[in-house]
Amino acid sequence: MVNLVKKLLGTTPQKVLNNNSLLFVGLWNPDEKYKNTRHNIGGDTLLTKLLKTDSSFKTHKTGMFQSAETSFGEHNVTLLRPMVSMNNSGDALAAYLKNKNIDSQNILIIYDDIDLAFGRLRLKQGSSDGGHNGIKSVDRYLNKDEYWKLKIGVGRPPKGVDPAHYVLSKFHNDEREEVEFIIEDALDVMEAFSENREVAIKNASERRIIDVI
Repeated sequence: MVNLVKKLLGTTPQKVLNNNSLLFVGLWNPDEKYKNTRHNIGGDTLLTKLLKTDSSFKTHKTGMFQSAETSFGEHNVTLLRPMVSMNNSGDALAAYLKNKNIDSQNILIIYDDIDLAFGRLRLKQGSSDGGHNGIKSVDRYLNKDEYWKLKIGVGRPPKGVDPAHYVLSKFHNDEREEVEFIIEDALDVMEAFSENREVAIKNASERRIIDVI
């Protein structure tokens, strides 16, 4: 699949001059069995945005991704969710970018991070994949020092629990209400990102923490 997408992509697209062209990508596993799992919070954040505006995703004819047009503040933004496994997220992104000229610095990837405490947010440009297979896949196609990442903390797994199993598990009942707040705050950071990156970084770092009892 990777070689096929690289062949389809051809040369690296030129950067656009219009810095208002924004692409927000939510990582997730589209299979129904992974619904409401920790690993899906990136894709779920984008879905929440669309539900607020009575909009919906449209699946591309290739079946590799789904996209939607929306707005954050005064900026038009494309939302993208891969329709492939998390580990192949980059293939779907590459397929979307094939005929697009989008500046990598205007691409924001939203995803779960087990190295962040539950409920924390972090907005960064140019960081390692942190062992996240979806990000590893994206890094095969984008310069990791250019695109942006909004990490949503889902916390470390309990002692003795395999991290791979943990991220594919659903949030506990006593976490669900807080997840809704986390997503709302992530959307606020995304809106700030469309206006001012420094403000967005600050807003993410100051995200309130509510203890889950």
